Amino acid sequence: MKLSQDTLRPGNTIFKVRNMAGKASKGLIQIVRFRHGYRLLDAQSDIPAAFGGDTAAVARVDDGMVFYGGMQAKGDRSKVSKWAVRIDKPGTYFVVNFDRGNFTTLTAKGNKQRRAHPKATGFINAVTSSNDAGNDFKAGKGMPHRGWMSTENKAKEPHFVELGQVKKGTTDADVQASFEGGPDPSVPGGGHAGTGVISPGHTFIWAYHVPKGRYAALCFWPSLMTGAPHGVMGMHAVFNLS
Repeated sequence: MKLSQDTLRPGNTIFKVRNMAGKASKGLIQIVRFRHGYRLLDAQSDIPAAFGGDTAAVARVDDGMVFYGGMQAKGDRSKVSKWAVRIDKPGTYFVVNFDRGNFTTLTAKGNKQRRAHPKATGFINAVTSSNDAGNDFKAGKGMPHRGWMSTENKAKEPHFVELGQVKKGTTDADVQASFEGGPDPSVPGGGHAGTGVISPGHTFIWAYHVPKGRYAALCFWPSLMTGAPHGVMGMHAVFNLS
């Protein structure tokens, strides 16, 4: 990865990610910061274990890393993934390609600079819930099928958004039933978008453009309680994009 600049002042920051090497090299580009005492080497062993259901590893990752979000790089070099985060304090940040395992660093220093975020046209927020995951999504109504989506993590664990098109009339009950052996409500080859991981207390704003239709937002980050993916435990929301 190559950054146009590797030093900036803290504050609202828009990232534009372009894949210059062709379709084979695309990956999930994510901004993270490591808390004191937790290292990149720790994350490299803990993250696979966490997705394997190891709740102790989930706890170490949740406590040791601050996730600011990110998006999948598009395969075509003519297309750009655009997203915005708040770089909240001075320090060293890692820009990581989660799919390929490579990274570079970004340094934030100096006084916080006032910079505008894009105006969101919709929201999909993570919130606490009474379902088995203890977490859920709350989405806006009447949202357009393209624009800027805001995702604020108001819950107590990290989350990410997997947004996929589902069949007309699909309900949350249908989505949950699909995890329990029921029919898959997704539309083959349908619209898809999503985010990287976002830690509690952080907001990620992302550009999206998908076909009109019905969509399900799900999170598959492993649960701190059981190690199971949040979505399987009930963290999903279904809504229309018009």
